[in-house]
Amino acid sequence: MLLEITDAEYQGAYRVRMTFNDGRAGVADLHALIDANPKSVFAAFAEEAFVQQFGLEHGTLCWPGERDVAAEYLYFLAFRDDPMLQALFCQWGYLDECTDVLAA
Repeated sequence: MLLEITDAEYQGAYRVRMTFNDGRAGVADLHALIDANPKSVFAAFAEEAFVQQFGLEHGTLCWPGERDVAAEYLYFLAFRDDPMLQALFCQWGYLDECTDVLAA
């Protein structure tokens, strides 16, 4: 199943509550999207006002300037501490330490 965001609402302080098409709902802290490199397409995320300008298109969050973030990465940000999802996040390459998780 292709993971998609079905609903999203800004919660303040770089946090977005999202509902996904697998039925899970969670809050992601989007500070992880900030890139300090001023030439990066994600440099604009340093401004909270910019972060608030997202729209929901094609199953993910999109911002002005054709910026978007994979729904899988936003899912990871929302549920990164869920022990039941650690193996999935390792498969996706979002966790550094995966030996113990994948062996379980």
